[in-house]
Amino acid sequence: MVSPRRHESGYALLTSLLVLFLVSVSLALLATALHLRMKLVQHEVVGVHLVALADGVLAETLAHLYADAGFAGMAEHPLGRGKVKSRVEPLGGGLYRVWGTAAQAGRVRDVYAEVSRTVRLREVMTSEGVKKRPEVRVEVTRWRRVVGSGAGGDGRGGFE
Repeated sequence: MVSPRRHESGYALLTSLLVLFLVSVSLALLATALHLRMKLVQHEVVGVHLVALADGVLAETLAHLYADAGFAGMAEHPLGRGKVKSRVEPLGGGLYRVWGTAAQAGRVRDVYAEVSRTVRLREVMTSEGVKKRPEVRVEVTRWRRVVGSGAGGDGRGGFE
């Protein structure tokens, strides 16, 4: 007589192999999804750094423009984890056009601003009496990030 267990002897092995296959496919899908999510997060981190670098190069350029009305911009130099450069175009009447470019990890971000620089004499009380001293004011009148250009406003494609 044949035992009932003898007919079931291959099913346990087949079932366990099927379960192992399904678990390994599920883990492979999970690993792929996590890898994709990590790549997206890294891409977003570089994007956030580029925004900060572009804003930083604009602030640095405005500080130089505050000190010197003839400032023409900065050559490419490292800042943080990337590289930045800027260009200043005088428009006349104390108005300027400022382009800033930031690059990191092969990506480029531009920022554009229109700036007003005014100088007026201000009366200041000193120990020697009232004196007139210059008061410099630099104000951004228009500002925007230039999305997707990487041109730095000069059509050369950003960094070379």
